Amino acid sequence: MSIALVAGEGILPVEIARKLMSLQPSTLILALRDDPETLRQFAGDEGKLIRMRTPSLGRGIREVKSFGADKVIMAGRIPKKVIYCLPLLFDRLTRSVLRRSLRDDHSLLGAVVKACEDENIQVIPYWQILPEFIASSGKLSSRSPTEKELSDIAYGREILRVTLPCSFGQAVCIADGAVVAVEAMEGTDKMIERSGEISGRGVVVKMMKATQDMRYDLPTVGTVTLDNMRKAGLTCLGVEAGKTLILEPEKFFELADKYNIAVWGVNCAEEI
Repeated sequence: MSIALVAGEGILPVEIARKLMSLQPSTLILALRDDPETLRQFAGDEGKLIRMRTPSLGRGIREVKSFGADKVIMAGRIPKKVIYCLPLLFDRLTRSVLRRSLRDDHSLLGAVVKACEDENIQVIPYWQILPEFIASSGKLSSRSPTEKELSDIAYGREILRVTLPCSFGQAVCIADGAVVAVEAMEGTDKMIERSGEISGRGVVVKMMKATQDMRYDLPTVGTVTLDNMRKAGLTCLGVEAGKTLILEPEKFFELADKYNIAVWGVNCAEEI
């Protein structure tokens, strides 16, 4: 049996599709993105690429079962405006899932996973496909954080321990021991942009909620994160070790060195 891919926006689904191509001869790719043709080369000669203009859980499950896949990976961003502005375009199963769940990412994705499992389709973690992308602990970039940056990382970690159980605040910006911005629905990149407008300096700390499901909801950073940090004047990035995916790691760390941004893997079981 094979693994199907539900691909949202971003580079992560592309990396997963590329890895799947090396693991199996053909793949079903359900693309919820504006550039689905980017993924066609990874489907294989007997694979299938289907563009889904709106989330349609019922159709997705039918396509996966028809293809003969018994496992699925879900990866990539689904714009929030789709969930809030287009519910009348959803199929019956999708509307049912939305009615039964809260509108935060974790609850929505959990409900989708439950619907797949009810149809005997296993949702598997994408980090198992890309283990080399998982952040380790300690110094990750060429430059180590300064003592001041490490202090701000430690403070950011304590702030996130309070906000994450409330289902918001996966990332925070700290400057000189003060909270500059906390991530909400807008996402990390927009939070970084706001931080630049407010302080023009500081560190970003990104962590995972204790109850998040690592099959589908892992914190992710990439070159875009670093580009936005440079524009905002932010000099250090702290990510949770073992629970953060670093996209295109070779390019990522080359860019971190170019921008002189320190990247630190936070071991949440230890003091910094």
